[in-house]
This record gives sequence, C-alpha cells and structure tokens, in this order.
Amino acid sequence: MNSAPAAIPVRWWQPIDTPYKTMNFHKYIDKYKITKDSIFLLLCIFIVSCSDNPEETKAVANKPITLEQFDSLHRDNSKFLKGQDLKAYILTAQTISTNKNLDTPFGTLSYDKIIAYDFEGSEEPYPSVLDKNLKFVPVILKQQALTQKQADKILSALTKKSTYGEATAACFNPHLALLFFKDDKFKNAINICLDCNYLISDVEIPAETQLKINKGKKNEYAITGFTKTGKKAIIDLCKELNFYYGEIGSR
Repeated sequence: MNSAPAAIPVRWWQPIDTPYKTMNFHKYIDKYKITKDSIFLLLCIFIVSCSDNPEETKAVANKPITLEQFDSLHRDNSKFLKGQDLKAYILTAQTISTNKNLDTPFGTLSYDKIIAYDFEGSEEPYPSVLDKNLKFVPVILKQQALTQKQADKILSALTKKSTYGEATAACFNPHLALLFFKDDKFKNAINICLDCNYLISDVEIPAETQLKINKGKKNEYAITGFTKTGKKAIIDLCKELNFYYGEIGSR
C-alpha cells in the first residue's frame, strides 16, 4: 500500500481558504480537543494543588505562567550562550561583502556580516533565533561568523530552484539560523528546520516558491520543502561549523 504524501503546512503565500485538514497536526487537535489554553489551565491547577499557602495559591491561580517561563524551569542554562556574549560577538565578527553575482534576493541585499547560530528551536516558544522584540532566544548553543566563501556558497544554494520542491512537515523546530548584519545592525533572518524540511526567511526567496500546486487557481500553494541537493548544502555548511545538522548528517 502506498503511503500518503506528507502534508504541506500553510505558509504566508498559501490562500487562507486552503483546507486546514491538509495539516497533519490538526487531526490530533480535533481528536483530543487540545488547546494551549487547556495546557496552561492544567499546569496552573497542578501548581496550585502543590501549594499549602492560600495566598500563594491565589497568586499562582491569578497569574498563569507562559510557555517561555515553563521552558526556563526545565532548561539547563549552563550549556547555552549568554545574551551579552551573543551581542559582543556581533561587534567582533569578521566582515564580508555582498556578492552581487548571487540571484535574488541576496545579490541586492546589503550586509557585511552573516552569523550562523546553532540553537534548540521549537514551534513554541522558540520558532526563531530572535524573539518578537529582536532579542536572542535563551537556547543558543553555538555561533560562528561565515567567511566570504561560506556565505557565497550557502546563499547561492538557497537561491537555486533545485534546492526546493519536496514535501514539508506540519511543524517547525529549527536548529540553524543565519542572521545578516550591516554596520552591526540586524537586517535579515533565515531560520532552517531540516526535520520539517523548510526554512522561514524575513525576505522572500523566489526560488523557494517556484513549484506550485493548482497554479493559477484560488487554492494555489507552493511546494517549498528541501530536495536532497538543498539538504546537502545545509548539512555541508553545518559540518564545517560543527553544528547539530552537520552531526546528524554524518550518521
């Protein structure tokens, strides 16, 4: 029996009326009626039940903790880089130049530094190496500025049509991010998840959306998953940097 094709997540270019049933995770939500609110409620009830102090119980009940706070309670912070060290590194990272021979968008994007980050991302609460306030998330393991050769090679791969065109998973747990800087100021971010098989970029990468299903129709959407060629380019970079995706790519 042929296995069912992998579901494709709804992305910013996919019409909002695309049937949500194409997303695998919804079947679990539908079956078990799981919501974030219900998870928070159960967590708060558990915390309250462990307290013998009525005032403490009342305070906890009135102030549910966030996913970030819950994560911090169970995280080994000793293995992660500190925010001050991450900021300081930006100032000392080696500079490179925009390669105008690269295809859109990187050939015209202004940057003088690209720093790669190895981090323990998750769909919630850390789907990006930067939070909504453009601050580093507290789960970064390693950082490394790219050389001109490394930057040109990976950016060239990310702009090629041959890098994209396979299925993706309905999740996003990135372990690699590329941040672009100009005069030590943040310009652009690319977060990459090989397990879920796609990336999310602040600037549109035309090659990523070149293969479309139902092209020209109301329910048109793109097939954005990495091909074997695309995965190899990412894994090769991570091997050079001694990052997580380089390690799993060698297994």
